[in-house]
Amino acid sequence: MSLGESLKRGIFNRYHKKMPFFERLLKDLSHGFIALGNFFKNGFQRKRILVHPHYPSRGSTLYKAARKLNYTLSNKVGKRQELAVYWEYATYREEFQVLESLAPKIPVLNLHSRDISKVAVDRAHLQVFQYNTFVDAQTYAGKIVQKNDVNAIHDGQILQGPLAKTEAGFIYQILIDNSFDENWVLDIRVPIVKGTLDFVYLKYRDIKERFKNTTVKTEVKPITDIFNAEEIQLINQFCQTMHLDYGELDVLRNKDDGKIYIVDVNNTPQGPPANTPKEQGKVAIEKIGEAVLRSI
Repeated sequence: MSLGESLKRGIFNRYHKKMPFFERLLKDLSHGFIALGNFFKNGFQRKRILVHPHYPSRGSTLYKAARKLNYTLSNKVGKRQELAVYWEYATYREEFQVLESLAPKIPVLNLHSRDISKVAVDRAHLQVFQYNTFVDAQTYAGKIVQKNDVNAIHDGQILQGPLAKTEAGFIYQILIDNSFDENWVLDIRVPIVKGTLDFVYLKYRDIKERFKNTTVKTEVKPITDIFNAEEIQLINQFCQTMHLDYGELDVLRNKDDGKIYIVDVNNTPQGPPANTPKEQGKVAIEKIGEAVLRSI
């Protein structure tokens, strides 16, 4: 790549073509200072993780873990990187060719995690757990949840089945009773780094906003307090089926049948979730970062 092209897209990272010049310059300067600081902290050694094709936001778990462990992230392929993470902000991923070419040389997390749509999640769930959430909305008599198949839209709504017609681009699921009490629902957020870790997040939200990303309270609990050994094994098998090396799962426990249901997969996670106690959040980031490094 020419110097002119580098200046257009960034020295240390590749930024969006439409990003203003001074914004690119400030981001590159900030990145340069972080990389230099890490170089000194690591005893004059460069420790680098390639994230491609996009660059993680500052709110991402990976960004925070890398800062904690003095690793530099870059989405620009260099002469040396110890690990690569496929980081594309899309439900259906397409920009994996560069990482495929690097895979014989270095570990690449999430290389084959290319479809996290709700259709793909439900299909894998049925394969692993032998039950699922999808229903035929035009014949199912009961409460139905309609959601966009694209990830992170948070547009779920409850309908009464059977429906006269369905809409393209949406999926239809049973209503899972994950109520904690009459006012709150409980989501279980499960971090994944080559399988489950030893903790999960419990996310509480107002039952009136059960499909929104508005967590009022978060607790960090040992995973064995929430799932039994068979459930943990099935969760790990599900991750293998989805080719998820690194990310997070949203899991609900249905009070009607006691079963767990994985309803969302995120391979570019932000975290810890809102309102996680500060010290618990720091420990969670450290554990995630150390697990990522173990994959090198």
